[in-house]
Amino acid sequence: MSVYSGTRYSPNKTTVKFWEGMEADLDLDTLARSAIPVKGVACPFPLRFLEIYAGFRPISALRLQAIPGFAPRGRLSDYALSNIEATFLRGLPEGRVGLGDNVAQPPFAWRDADAGYLSVSFTYNTNAFFRILSGLRDAGRIPSGTVDRLLDQACHLLGQLYRTEDHFLIRNINNNFNMLLISRVLEFLVGREIYDSDMQEMDLTRRALAEALRLASGYEHLSPKELMGISVATGVAFVESRLGSTGLGRSAAQQTLDVTWRYNGQALAIDDREHLLRMIADSGLRKNSFTLAVILDDATETVADLLWMMAALEQFPFLKINLLVNTAQISINFSARMLDDVFRSACFKGLADLMGSRLLVTRVYCPFISFQTEYLPLPARRILDEADAIYVKGANFFETCQIPHKETFYAFVVYGPISRLYTGLRDFDAVFAYLPAGTTGYIHNRDCERIVTLKQIIGKRPGSPDARRAEK
Repeated sequence: MSVYSGTRYSPNKTTVKFWEGMEADLDLDTLARSAIPVKGVACPFPLRFLEIYAGFRPISALRLQAIPGFAPRGRLSDYALSNIEATFLRGLPEGRVGLGDNVAQPPFAWRDADAGYLSVSFTYNTNAFFRILSGLRDAGRIPSGTVDRLLDQACHLLGQLYRTEDHFLIRNINNNFNMLLISRVLEFLVGREIYDSDMQEMDLTRRALAEALRLASGYEHLSPKELMGISVATGVAFVESRLGSTGLGRSAAQQTLDVTWRYNGQALAIDDREHLLRMIADSGLRKNSFTLAVILDDATETVADLLWMMAALEQFPFLKINLLVNTAQISINFSARMLDDVFRSACFKGLADLMGSRLLVTRVYCPFISFQTEYLPLPARRILDEADAIYVKGANFFETCQIPHKETFYAFVVYGPISRLYTGLRDFDAVFAYLPAGTTGYIHNRDCERIVTLKQIIGKRPGSPDARRAEK
């Protein structure tokens, strides 16, 4: 077979050149088996983005033709980086993209990744495009039979963006930027009236939220500490993937509840829940006030988060909570559009009554799937700076939203290779970790063996067993 883009290709093994100095010998069968599904959805051809990026086939063989009866796809007349940033990376605070060869991206820029990681990430691109396009087809928003063509077009366009100006983007983005590019590429191709990158998954997320609110009556009576454990567990309940056309069936609801109660009555792998409650109580004795700033994650786990916060507000009459809520609907995250859904629920009447007094909501715009510290808008930074402590939910947010100048608590379940790498823990280990001001949750290094993990950092805290042993 002919050679394209510096790629040596055979049916099962090939050498792929991602950019100058970054290439990998790949076993395509193994890579296909390692493909990363997106919320349970996988494309039948998970290597499609890799094939197109690496040039396994000539452009003439790709399905890039216009689709009859469908609006023309978007075209870039100029692939200058400034035009790409304005089109695909718009909406960042102060219009600042801030990518560069010497600019860090949490937890790492792709230039620090190995080629094996990049190749697996390429399967994520394929599956993400396929999942979104399949959903648009099923919703009747794109013609039946167009998924394959639009998939090729999306892969081709994203590959072009990656290669622009000596592969500037692919070298300097992180996963957060890549997910933003995926959604913006599809919006560009099909038009915002068909797919709005700031209004993703609204119907699915609202339906999942409704089921989570229905199930909440089974545990709303628990203590704040117990509800914190429930909120961590619901991060891997994957309610959205269990939904049928009429909601959660009996079996799916029971599976969800089994996961929800997973950590009940047991210590978490890192368990600082009581530390947060003591911190609030001590502040009440000392100054009769405590303000907790909160960054939320997925909509369904937000139900349990808001339940423990409501219980804490009842327990501590001096406590104030300020929620940072995204005005954009990104993936299945909680957004400002869902606040009314929550406050209409009977189990949240007590919380709704405190709205505007002890429960505050600060609306912010963030196009990323997880907040990234250096891209937080000024109002969000002000809220964080003024808080006594910060609560950050979700494994992705732990990776991208480190706030070392503040007392911060991170809550999530470890899941996947990146989460394991930076925490030093195992899949499904539950975390509710306190990081004192002046501390980060991990320290990145291009050499994976030299990464300082969350587990190591927690072990060095004053009073921890590891720290006490070091003092002897």
